[in-house]
Amino acid sequence: MIPIATPVRTQAIVNRYLIHTQKKLGQNFLVDVNVIQAILQAAEIQPGDHVIEIGPGIGALSEQLLLAGAKVLAYEVDPALKPILENELPAKIEGVPLAEKFQLKLQDVLKADLTHDSAAFFQSMAPVKVVANLPYYITTPIIFSLLHSDLPWHSLTLMMQKEVAQRLVAVPKTKAFGPLSIAVQTRMKAQLQLEVDKTSFWPQPKVSSSVVTLTPLKQPLVAAEDTAFDRMVKRCFNQRRKTLLNNLKPILPDAGARKALVKSLDVKPNARPEELSIAQIIALVKALSVKR
Repeated sequence: MIPIATPVRTQAIVNRYLIHTQKKLGQNFLVDVNVIQAILQAAEIQPGDHVIEIGPGIGALSEQLLLAGAKVLAYEVDPALKPILENELPAKIEGVPLAEKFQLKLQDVLKADLTHDSAAFFQSMAPVKVVANLPYYITTPIIFSLLHSDLPWHSLTLMMQKEVAQRLVAVPKTKAFGPLSIAVQTRMKAQLQLEVDKTSFWPQPKVSSSVVTLTPLKQPLVAAEDTAFDRMVKRCFNQRRKTLLNNLKPILPDAGARKALVKSLDVKPNARPEELSIAQIIALVKALSVKR
């Protein structure tokens, strides 16, 4: 059988089901099997792996995950894709019915109870892998949601807009470094795996993509559930062109207290937020939490 992730099979599915891709849902289907194999390799997919997929589309990635032996729980918001996934994915995988290997949730992953759904389908609390071609329009909210989840993650292997991927791996004193970089790097090790050209999709997006793998730190610097930390970091980066002192004004109105705090961090008075190290940012947030 020709893989779904090929131009000829994708076009046949599009014609058969009269698909009209929805730009607002970020529907750009992968038509490059080599890219998908590279994603599976980056995620180190093994038979028996428990995988959550977000936005399966017409099943290009789902198919290869299943053929690699993974058990897949997929979240999709477009109900029109349900019959396609049911009909186009293999009816059996190594003699096992599709329903035992693949479960589709027609639900926004941001509103889903991942812990409940995973326990019910995987019947285990073993570490879970996320492997997904994320919809560009909600990539950042999804990443934050996954970071805050109480599921035991093995890894998150995510394809996203190249610009967002660069923010995940950015280092201090660079333009891309910001709240997303900090939220990820205080909890996960971020590794850029590969870049994906726009020609690997149908229809072609206007931007290039990258695949990043996130693996939990053995000793996280910030707890997964500490959403208050992330909110405070965002406030400190509220106006990136302004100095840290000016960004802190709405949080800490007293000018003397602000200057003393910045001095205690061994930061220049005119430093901008992105110039701080992860350790300095953690210290800053802790200090602000005490002073408020």
